[in-house]
Amino acid sequence: MGKPDFRNAGVGERPLNITDKTDRLVTATLLGGALILVGFTLWLQWFWAGSSMDIDVYWEAGTRMMGGGAELYQESQDPVNRVGLFIYPPFFATLFAPLTVLPRWLGYAVWGLTQLLLIAAGFRGTRRLCDVRGGPAGRLFYLLMGLGLIGAIWTNLQEGQVNMLLLSLLATGLYQLERGRNMSGGLLLAAATHLKVIPIVLLPLLIAQRRFKAAGMMAGGLVVLWLAPLLYSVPNYGLAEGLRSNIRITRDYADRIVSPRLEKQSAFALGGARAPNNALSAVARRYFDDGHKLSLNTDERAPLIAQLPEGLVKWSGLAVGALLGALAMLLAWRRRDSRLARAGSVGLGLLAAALANLLFWPHHLCLLLLVLGPLVAAGIRRGDLRRGMVAVGLVLVLCYLPLLDRFAPFDWMAILGAPTLGVLMVFALVFIHFLRRAVAETNDAPILPTNEETPTGNSAA
Repeated sequence: MGKPDFRNAGVGERPLNITDKTDRLVTATLLGGALILVGFTLWLQWFWAGSSMDIDVYWEAGTRMMGGGAELYQESQDPVNRVGLFIYPPFFATLFAPLTVLPRWLGYAVWGLTQLLLIAAGFRGTRRLCDVRGGPAGRLFYLLMGLGLIGAIWTNLQEGQVNMLLLSLLATGLYQLERGRNMSGGLLLAAATHLKVIPIVLLPLLIAQRRFKAAGMMAGGLVVLWLAPLLYSVPNYGLAEGLRSNIRITRDYADRIVSPRLEKQSAFALGGARAPNNALSAVARRYFDDGHKLSLNTDERAPLIAQLPEGLVKWSGLAVGALLGALAMLLAWRRRDSRLARAGSVGLGLLAAALANLLFWPHHLCLLLLVLGPLVAAGIRRGDLRRGMVAVGLVLVLCYLPLLDRFAPFDWMAILGAPTLGVLMVFALVFIHFLRRAVAETNDAPILPTNEETPTGNSAA
């Protein structure tokens, strides 16, 4: 079977018809949106100078890593950082540290402009992962992804967050796996996992897809990249003490960040249950736990309905997230013969893990790129974008209107959990689409040697 060609309109039984007029409108909209993002990023240099955001946490963590990393997870001593502890694994601090040799304003400017490059890289990586070529169909794909992620990208830029770096690594790594490049793909996925722990769910998903060598390379990459802080600890302390320091950093991360959350299932002092925290547990606490302030813009407190036993509320988010993760695993196994379904199942697995986490802020919705991308690409193949546009519309209305929380109706949308509902509805739409549509997207055999990965047929589907 020849490789699908999406250069002009897409492929399928009913090719997508993109007129020249529509393509010009799409192109103009993309250029206008890009200019707005550039202007916003330039303005952020002044905003960051007067506001304490996540970028201040990263700066302090990078500075500490440059000194060897010994105090990486200690309380903040930087008066600019009023956000709190650095809560990620050490790897991101090793990446960010070189910026701290620059004057702070210049380091911030470089990071802000790097964000724009990461957005472009994440979108391009997802387009290639979903096998959408360039031309009008590619531009339409970018436009729909931009609409679906507009609020997430905006808040990601505002905070100076790391999510588009994460998405760039994930999309590019998965694309490398589709090309049969297990080593580079596995290392990129391992790097994403060292940025934020959530991508660890890719290991069981790859195994469910019978991509065993890819899973093995990812596991090996996790071990290799664990040594990254040695780049700074060895020059500061020497080899032996540097190795001991690396172990101490890992232990500090486990003791000060991971263990308290796992034991208490609570993220108080890290956002708590207030809106717009869209985690399943945060929404459950607003409905059924006692005493939590519902929002920054209201003095009203939970519960919205009735108080339930603390243990039930505490673990409800993890239980629902585990169920969603099991559904993603089912899709990964049953539809492992379809390239788009493979990508979609990975996106759903990541989304399930993010919802089960104690913090799921609007900027974390960047993960929708790997969920909306396969759905829209499937529509381009069939010449029918209705499902993709419905999914994008759900995100725009339910997930991003609540960001206008200065207006009481939108603030209450966030309090009531509209963003979480929107994510769950998109999850269901994508899951049902790829589970039921066994052949319509054109089942592609994995672009990997058959002795390494899944067979081209799937009797279970």
